[in-house]
Amino acid sequence: MNLPSNNNSPEYYQNLISDKTRMHSNLIFVKGVDFQANSSSMTRLAKNICAIANSGGGKIIYGIYPKKYRAERFDFVTNFNKSIDWLNHEIQSQIDSPVKDMSISKIEIEAEKFIYEFNIPVNNDSPHMFCDSKYYKWQKNKAVVLDESEVRMLYGKLSSCELEFLGVYNTNGLPILTGGKYSSMSFYPKFLIRNAGNIVEKEYKIEITFPAKLYEESFQPLQALFIRHEGSHVVFGQNAKSPLFQQEIATMIEAKIAVNLENIDVFLKDDININLFFSNGIKKHSLKLNETLTYNGKQLEKSDFTNIKTLI
Repeated sequence: MNLPSNNNSPEYYQNLISDKTRMHSNLIFVKGVDFQANSSSMTRLAKNICAIANSGGGKIIYGIYPKKYRAERFDFVTNFNKSIDWLNHEIQSQIDSPVKDMSISKIEIEAEKFIYEFNIPVNNDSPHMFCDSKYYKWQKNKAVVLDESEVRMLYGKLSSCELEFLGVYNTNGLPILTGGKYSSMSFYPKFLIRNAGNIVEKEYKIEITFPAKLYEESFQPLQALFIRHEGSHVVFGQNAKSPLFQQEIATMIEAKIAVNLENIDVFLKDDININLFFSNGIKKHSLKLNETLTYNGKQLEKSDFTNIKTLI
């Protein structure tokens, strides 16, 4: 699920309306008049949040009037003077096992005119049972009772692996200087993964792909991981060497990327791609080379390099 980021800026919500953004299962608009502090309104909200949490997370925005399932205009929340802490307690107290990391925001769009946003993350410790001893899912813009097989399936997900690409470290370059400029810059990035699930993962693999012009074949640790050429790029891979336990972090590949005046144009415009394979799926990431690999926090520029060859 990909939701737009917004930093709770008024412009984001104004754009939702000006763009006539369409509602979907992860983005729900509700008119402000429906946001009340009474028991029935809070119970309805808690049930909807419970259903959305069981369905992969999402956002509920109170204060936007939907028309034909599109954001039509603001319909601000009025006559609601309870605190965020009170709201959170009212919701979570009606749900068996709290919705993890749920956030509630009160956003002032205009002077003294507010909307409320409820953000339910994907990883929220589902499944959740509502206070009526039923499980719900979010379907066709409403909370629907899950059948027994669907509940079993949700509990089955609790025992599934979730690997993630954690990032790259050791990204600072090592230069060779000639006449005050770089004749070359070498990077030795290391690629990390983490087991974010709740079971041990035994079968996994990472592949990285970057331009062949940046590959230095003399670097033995990477040469041993070479898999194939893909056009103008080279692909390297590393399979699981040992089981990866819950929350354990592993360094999978150490690469070497060499930059000089002859290949700096490729470095400045191209990416390094990361594919992570594991028993529960495939995750893909792409990083800009010149933004990821820097020297003392500064991005490289072509003018940093000299065309004078160093003698070896």
